[in-house]
Amino acid sequence: MTQGFPRWSLAGLSLLHAAVLGGAAYLLPWPSFTVFAGLAGLTAGGHLLTAALALIGARTRAVAFRVTSLLSLLFLGYFGYAALSSGLYVNKIYDGVGLPILAAAIAAFLVGVLFLLPMAVWGLAITGGFRPRTLGDHKARKTVGTGAAITLALLFIGFMIALNASQARADWTLAADEREELEETVQLAVAEARAAKRGTVGSPAMFLAAPIECRSEPRAGVATVVLTYLKRSEEPKAPAQATMLCFQSDTLEQALTQASRELADYQAEGEAYIDIVSSRRALPEVGPLLGAVLVRPGVEGVCDGARCLLPWQLFGLDAFTEATNVAALQAEFGTTPEALRKHLKSEGSGYAGLTAIETASFSVSHDRNVSAMRHLRKNTTTLDSPTMKAALRGAAAFVVSSQVKDGRFRYTVQPFTGAVSFDNFSVPRQAGTTLALCDASAYHAKAKDTAKQSLAFMETLVKGNAERGAIMWPKNANKGQLGSTALPAIAYLTCREQVGGQFDATITRLTNTLLAMQREDGAFVPLFDAANDAPISGKDPLYAAGQAVYALVLLEGAAGDGLPRPEGLSKAIDKAMAYYSGPYWDIPLRDFFYLEENWHCLAARTALTHHRNDQYERFCIDYMTMKSRFIETEDSGIDADQVGAYAFGHVFPPHHAAAAGFAEGLAAAVAVKRARGLSVEEDLTTLRRTMKYLLHHQWTEDNCAMCTRKLRIPGGFSENVASPIVRIDFVQHAMAGMLHGSEALELLD
Repeated sequence: MTQGFPRWSLAGLSLLHAAVLGGAAYLLPWPSFTVFAGLAGLTAGGHLLTAALALIGARTRAVAFRVTSLLSLLFLGYFGYAALSSGLYVNKIYDGVGLPILAAAIAAFLVGVLFLLPMAVWGLAITGGFRPRTLGDHKARKTVGTGAAITLALLFIGFMIALNASQARADWTLAADEREELEETVQLAVAEARAAKRGTVGSPAMFLAAPIECRSEPRAGVATVVLTYLKRSEEPKAPAQATMLCFQSDTLEQALTQASRELADYQAEGEAYIDIVSSRRALPEVGPLLGAVLVRPGVEGVCDGARCLLPWQLFGLDAFTEATNVAALQAEFGTTPEALRKHLKSEGSGYAGLTAIETASFSVSHDRNVSAMRHLRKNTTTLDSPTMKAALRGAAAFVVSSQVKDGRFRYTVQPFTGAVSFDNFSVPRQAGTTLALCDASAYHAKAKDTAKQSLAFMETLVKGNAERGAIMWPKNANKGQLGSTALPAIAYLTCREQVGGQFDATITRLTNTLLAMQREDGAFVPLFDAANDAPISGKDPLYAAGQAVYALVLLEGAAGDGLPRPEGLSKAIDKAMAYYSGPYWDIPLRDFFYLEENWHCLAARTALTHHRNDQYERFCIDYMTMKSRFIETEDSGIDADQVGAYAFGHVFPPHHAAAAGFAEGLAAAVAVKRARGLSVEEDLTTLRRTMKYLLHHQWTEDNCAMCTRKLRIPGGFSENVASPIVRIDFVQHAMAGMLHGSEALELLD
């Protein structure tokens, strides 16, 4: 019956499917058991049995293959249902982000189709189709060619991907032992150079956007050292000038000696940077899709012959965010050859002819102490009370310095050029920043005054009647968004301890509006028509529902202290907690992934003192359990300075604000777990990783020599290691995450 039936090819492909499906069953869903895990594990077991029977040549391998193929189709059907129904649901309830999530769900399903369907179709075809025949008959054997062709096509695609990956390998790199000795080599080279003056607050910034010209292109056999420093001006009393020089020699020691002499003879003040080219590779033409990630963000620079831009220059030029802009996800990433050539002042087109370089970077202090650098940061981070307090003081100072006369906070600042923008001003960001500043008011003397000015500004945006009001922006708007009312309400309630009861009337109007925006099932509508005093139904805006629950929980805790308690407040909170911990997320996607529900965790923590809800607390714990799986660890294979980041992979740089938001949520979940008598040791270990990550990536006086002196940059946070832009909400979330994370770790008084 099984004469001529595949054996070795079947064993190999079945083992591959068993490994992938077994890994999916074990790794993907975070609960202990799900339908997905069960079906994936069962199908993996079927493939494993098929492979074993094929290896020993058992006749029953055909039966096992057929049953496993049917299991694969069953699993694929469930996968399609879970992915598409979840994607459609999220698209239905969420505005903006819903469509990209649906697209991602469809893409995930199509990947599953490409992996599972060819093998399943081959298995059914070779064993008689959907109406079984003798396994060895002529018609069944004819289908072997079809199955084999599909399999070969998939293998060919994999081969082409591997070929493209091999083209991206370095054609020259420093040996591991040479890299380990670089810091000592640099220290020895600069030790004898005369010390410079200590840098001052008014020192010029050292960032230079122009490419460096070397004598020849960096390559094997030529040691290339780039020195960046502040050079004394030949004119009396003229300020020092940022200078970049390239030294090349047969040996690294000779090139470093030349750089050291330059420092000794001409350095005016402050620290200097030394970049040693440590690897080089030619960039292949791989098309726009792979081309966007061809130059590793924040890690590699690029050269056209002897003209080069160092990694930190591409970072400062924001060159790693020019390929794609996904507005709904606020994601910009990728390089383009056109932009790179423009920055390089290079003619030509495409990547061909360009090379990527990696550098080992070091800072040289004014008194000639050398520290290894990566992404303009030193490699050591200490997690202790003094360090955390300094970080919080810096973040609070940045926020205070970002406020302008009308009470608004500027939205973005480019840390190297000083360019600022108020575009995309958002009331929730304004309110969130105010909330975080009130929480951290102990760390800056002007925090309370700054918060009061912001609260007064937002009060001018309230529209409605004497009983209810909603905050609207721009000022000519007549419909208020849920988040633009809920988050300011949180800010007013949180800051009340610092600013007193002067905004109590506004708190009452805003929270009355939130109660009016609640649906019968406990959810909230997205809009409020102030002119007609009526809620407007529609899709849920991201974040806002959790903010609404949080605001009502805060109001319940504060009511009675000169603040009126609305009728039905407790019942409204019960309904909201029941909805968001129940039917709101009752879909298959819950086994794998939630959207941003941090505010629900903050609400659950605040409710611990006066409004406990078991299911709502478990919702917070489940959500943070899911999120914890995306935190990079020391075993993740990621760069050491990305350990603790919240990331979905290693291709795109993780966002610092995502890690900060995670720290906020996990600190709240730790409080909830402690109240429930649950162990938090694993959570605290994860939190320590993320706190170290945030500390490492904060701009400080110690790592901001490249920063502009026009505005305050220390204390801020850039988007990630690929984009320098500092946004006010990046700093807001980082400050809140560091504050509450430190409290959970008992690092603060």
